[in-house]
Amino acid sequence: MIRYGFACKTIGLPEACQTSLTLGRASHDNLLTASRTNLRALESMLRYCQQQSVALMRISSDIIPLASHEAVQFDWQTELKPALAALAQIVRQSGVRLSMHPGQYTVLNSPHNDVVRRAVADLAFHADFLDAIQTGQDSRIVLHLGGGYGDKKASLERLRANLAALPVPILQRLALENDERIYTIEDALSVCHEFELPVIFDVFHHQLNPPTHGDMLYWLDEARLTWNASSGRQKIHYSQQLPGGRPGMHSQTISMQAFLPFHSLLGTRELDVMLEVKDKNLSAVKCACLTRPDLPRRNLTEEWARYKYYVLERSPQGYTAIRQKLKNNQPSAEEFYAVIEAAHACDLEPGKARNAAEHVWGYVSQAAAPKEAARMHKDLEELGSSLVPLARIKRRILALAQAQGHDYLVNSLYFYL
Repeated sequence: MIRYGFACKTIGLPEACQTSLTLGRASHDNLLTASRTNLRALESMLRYCQQQSVALMRISSDIIPLASHEAVQFDWQTELKPALAALAQIVRQSGVRLSMHPGQYTVLNSPHNDVVRRAVADLAFHADFLDAIQTGQDSRIVLHLGGGYGDKKASLERLRANLAALPVPILQRLALENDERIYTIEDALSVCHEFELPVIFDVFHHQLNPPTHGDMLYWLDEARLTWNASSGRQKIHYSQQLPGGRPGMHSQTISMQAFLPFHSLLGTRELDVMLEVKDKNLSAVKCACLTRPDLPRRNLTEEWARYKYYVLERSPQGYTAIRQKLKNNQPSAEEFYAVIEAAHACDLEPGKARNAAEHVWGYVSQAAAPKEAARMHKDLEELGSSLVPLARIKRRILALAQAQGHDYLVNSLYFYL
């Protein structure tokens, strides 16, 4: 069985919005408020994953803002103890496999001692947080090997020395990942075998930076040997190239054209696949639906409830086509998402945008104040020839939907994509 997950944020789930702080605003009260907000958001994300049968998710490193910054004194483990304990219970109930992935400035093999010191402090926070919410050892901190600094061999030796010096609770949480420019999966394996660490095989990075021998499946299976009963099922990363972007930039969504052959190539392997993609949870649910042979019709009708006005805005023909497809007792997930992808590819046009906006406005217009209605009619008129007022129109309709308790609208991707 292959399971798919997403990283850090959700699209179209307002209650899961997270917040951050700059150093200048990092007062005790602001840190406490932001951290509580983020823990509640993580709780919502876990419940969402459980509801959508999404089996894995990455937690943002900013879950406790500035937690490892040396200028910030905030005892988050004590201050947030009740909230962390409650979250730990939800983690257990959800069954979601969690991970964290420090950012680009957490570099263990830097030639600068202060950079390494800060990296160790950051890794300590990540390990402490995973411990605080009582995750098992299959919840890993994913880390790249680091920079090359003009001498790859010496840089790898520094990495080994600094790994050997890490406190055991941190080392026991680590997994190393190949990158797209310097360190191949072969390099990652050489270090991980030495320290008995699992390897995250990043498929996209491997395509850009492969070793001199062996195909993708060979290295996938070599990486599998580093996972065991303690570290859990083999975990890999999958992403696609952003069209027109520089090599290595992640796409907006996971395209079926490349994804389905990839999934088929994996065969009967037991894998957890973290999708690194800009539309986050949407692609995770999409990939789960596309690869589930016994997919209930209900799953696609629930997906349609979220996508329908977004599709109507871009492709009225697609809107009609999906409504017809969902009349079947066993609608095809591939056909369904083919229409969604075609709508993604359509440019916004004023006339179509106005048609969709008027449709959605109809749900909230009766309870709108006269002045609000007058402003909306003026903006809708302008939308017939210009897209300028579209963002403003959506903000107003969403605010009215929230005030009037129209959850069906509030959760529509029309407002978030």
